[in-house]
Amino acid sequence: MYDDNLKNSIVSKARELGADIVGVCSVESWKDEPLQSPEFWPQNIWPWAKTVIVMAIPLLYPMSATAPSMVFKEQYDTSNRITDNMAYFLAKYIMHEKHYRAIFFPRDCYDGMEALLRHEAAAFSHVVAGYYAGVGTIGDSHNLITAQFGPRIRLVSVITDAPIVPDSKIEKNLCIHCKKCLKCCPSQCFTEGGEEELSGLYGFDRDKCTLYHMDLIKHHRFPCGYCATFCPVGEDIKMYSSVEAVSETGKKHCQTYGS
Repeated sequence: MYDDNLKNSIVSKARELGADIVGVCSVESWKDEPLQSPEFWPQNIWPWAKTVIVMAIPLLYPMSATAPSMVFKEQYDTSNRITDNMAYFLAKYIMHEKHYRAIFFPRDCYDGMEALLRHEAAAFSHVVAGYYAGVGTIGDSHNLITAQFGPRIRLVSVITDAPIVPDSKIEKNLCIHCKKCLKCCPSQCFTEGGEEELSGLYGFDRDKCTLYHMDLIKHHRFPCGYCATFCPVGEDIKMYSSVEAVSETGKKHCQTYGS
């Protein structure tokens, strides 16, 4: 039996902790519309799990547009700390105040680039969870695209046995298939017509992407983020439609100093 008051209090707490977008899905979504093999399903990791709460915060476009740079890296690191803190405190709130089981999956959940070369998937996909929870839709670039911020977001998820009514998935794909991510990717890791587990997306050479990022790390200019930064979807970039978010000389400046 779902409890609307329970959902309202948990969503309100998530927003109080800093979440700009909050979505909820049942763990049954992984079974009903399988986008990953069963080993990635949350209920097969934690058998008591019933609900996943997905939270998102934005990356600020003028900082992201300097990528790859230390300016972008600092924003990326800051947003990672914020998302993990939000999820930790929300899980603790659900446990201590609402008396349900809860844990959180950290925002990335992989141990560095070398780990991705050995196993190319993280332990949990916030993108898949965000799709099930109605936070956004999965674009050609494999990023989760939101109406508010496009794919310029950081995601984190809380897994609980609290009986929370799920949100509806977004039925219309927010990706406009403009091919910008395909064309602007420095590592050229996307291909059209690739066979992907998530049907209809670009083929994705994960090793190419990972190796490119490993090179960026050596030059203190991690991460890349082009596929998310330069996506034209999102309300957040409309205020920059008549002015450059960052000048070309400013971008070069940020990519040189501090990096």
